[in-house]
Amino acid sequence: MADDKSTVLYVGMYDDKDLALQDLEAFEQLREEEVIGDYDAAVIDKEDGKAHIVKRVDHPRTRAIPEFFGHGDLPKKELEEAAEELPGGMVELVVVGEPTVGKAFDKAVTRAAKVVKHDFNATTDELVKELMKATKE
Repeated sequence: MADDKSTVLYVGMYDDKDLALQDLEAFEQLREEEVIGDYDAAVIDKEDGKAHIVKRVDHPRTRAIPEFFGHGDLPKKELEEAAEELPGGMVELVVVGEPTVGKAFDKAVTRAAKVVKHDFNATTDELVKELMKATKE
């Protein structure tokens, strides 16, 4: 995504990993049915007290999140840092993308115990801060 575009960060918080994965699957299905814009998404949790990335996806394969962080792959380090902040037993579905993903997120994310949404023009540092902030909310 270009630096001059507005970016959204949506986080769904879950008590159950399977529910987060089901919402991610529903989000992916909506992408196939509708044009919802560029995005990256990941389900993160802790396994045995250690940060864990359960599943990640990016569409198109331009890898929106890494463009902000200056990496070629979805940045494992930042996602793991966010997972470290999770309260025990919580799982997160993290979606970063163009504002057009909002409608699909609202349709697909029906199982989350809590949802946090942030709209912003992101720099690398701002995106990291927003992700960490959303994890703590």
